[in-house]
Amino acid sequence: MSLAVLVPAKVRSTWEREDMGLISRIEPSIFRNAGQPVPAVFAELTPTQLKVLHGVHSGLLNKQIAFDLGIAEATVKAHMTALMRKLNVRNRTQVAIVAQAAFWAQQEEAEAA
Repeated sequence: MSLAVLVPAKVRSTWEREDMGLISRIEPSIFRNAGQPVPAVFAELTPTQLKVLHGVHSGLLNKQIAFDLGIAEATVKAHMTALMRKLNVRNRTQVAIVAQAAFWAQQEEAEAA
């Protein structure tokens, strides 16, 4: 016999968000280190777009990114549209792949220096 604990959805959603809140504390400057070249496409992104990019790269949903940044989900969608246009990609997965490739390139350059 298994005992299931019934947890109200409001409490459960709070537990699930314990590690959220990290995106809103990210400083855009970490993506724009003075000593390292940044791809031109990323230099054109706004600080909020960089935070949304990091959220997508982390695998978060639009709703989670919106909660974390304290903005509406529709605003996150607008930022995603702008990101896709600026990065010249067609979908969210491609945005995450471009972000991953850029972060790997930065890490390799940092290790080489």
